[in-house]
Amino acid sequence: MIFSTGLKILRLFVIVCLVFVAVQYATIFYFSQKVPQTTKPFEKIDQAAKLRVLFLGDSTAVGTGTSSNIYSTAGWFSRDYPDASIDNYAKNGLRLKGFIDILSGLQGRHYDLSVMQIGCNDIIYMTRLSDIQKRQRQAVDLAKNISEQVIILHCGDLGKAKLFLWPLTELYSWRSFKVRDIYRASEDSRVKYVDIIELEKSVKNLPSTYAPDNLHLNDEGYHIWYQFIKNKFGH
Repeated sequence: MIFSTGLKILRLFVIVCLVFVAVQYATIFYFSQKVPQTTKPFEKIDQAAKLRVLFLGDSTAVGTGTSSNIYSTAGWFSRDYPDASIDNYAKNGLRLKGFIDILSGLQGRHYDLSVMQIGCNDIIYMTRLSDIQKRQRQAVDLAKNISEQVIILHCGDLGKAKLFLWPLTELYSWRSFKVRDIYRASEDSRVKYVDIIELEKSVKNLPSTYAPDNLHLNDEGYHIWYQFIKNKFGH
């Protein structure tokens, strides 16, 4: 009798889990159709420019969710620094492992500043924290080889994104804070960490900064990010 009852409970648990997974995937698929994935990373190449800046990362560096890439962080930067040359090697879905591959291919170049927006997909797709730590440190070292100053950030608290359902929200919040601890540890005189989780606390209407897919940012959201990042430039 006890075995039979336990088996029924297990079956019920499996059914609930399968229903949750099905609903979550359906939600992701539905909302993902609301934001095109065709945005191109903003670039402005000027070989004669005195200020050379590298933007590199995932969809947050692409500007996915904006009405135009001029409203991405790189686009906003170009407005404030029109004479700067901007290289942008951002890619939707990029994780730290692929990020390192791109940085490795850029060795030998020189930039005054590198802005690295990476880590969100590692949080989402459950990359082991030990691997995130190892790869993040490797990425910072590679960036320091080619750049005078490095700014690094990942997304904020993913558990706040309306795209995800409970209890996944709790797991993603926990992972977001763990990754924040890893990134904070990389700060030094040349590396600045931008704490988007801290920024979110000061945004009065956080949902209004999301794109229609409830995951990426809209024009306003990226502008808020950029202003916060700019504070790390020191000027």
